[in-house]
Amino acid sequence: MEFEAILETFKDHAIGYGPHVKIPVEVYQNMLESSKDKRVICTINTTVILHSALLQKSGMYFILLNQPLVKKQKWNIGDRLMIHLAPDDSTYGMPISEEFQEVLASDPEGSDWFHELTPGKQRSLLHIINKIKSSQLKIERSFVILEHLKRHQGMVDYQILNQDIKAFREKMKF
Repeated sequence: MEFEAILETFKDHAIGYGPHVKIPVEVYQNMLESSKDKRVICTINTTVILHSALLQKSGMYFILLNQPLVKKQKWNIGDRLMIHLAPDDSTYGMPISEEFQEVLASDPEGSDWFHELTPGKQRSLLHIINKIKSSQLKIERSFVILEHLKRHQGMVDYQILNQDIKAFREKMKF
């Protein structure tokens, strides 16, 4: 489904934060019928592709955009954007890197713990890996995440995980 939207920001932080585009009610309803869990692939201006969620709050339907993306694209509040939404039928609701797939395949216990997590936690961990450009760092971070899950029996403590990642990087320095 395609529509034009204006890039906006929330004035009342009780509703949400940051840049977003409103979704027309009829588009939202149609996407709910075709999407299994409100996850969509959002293409903006035919070039930017995001795995997103359909959000609803205070009678408004919207998709959040992150500030770094808005800045990178040189979009401004008030800009008109062409939005195309399609159901996201991917396994995790976002891309999974080849590196993480390989690490999951090489560590059955870690893979089991990862797959026991809620879809939202899985996406959070995938985001931690996907935001890295270096293939080697993706592999390292993947191993650290699975070791964290095994050590904490499938529980994710992001503060400890960040410490684990930093400690691993320090250990790898020569």
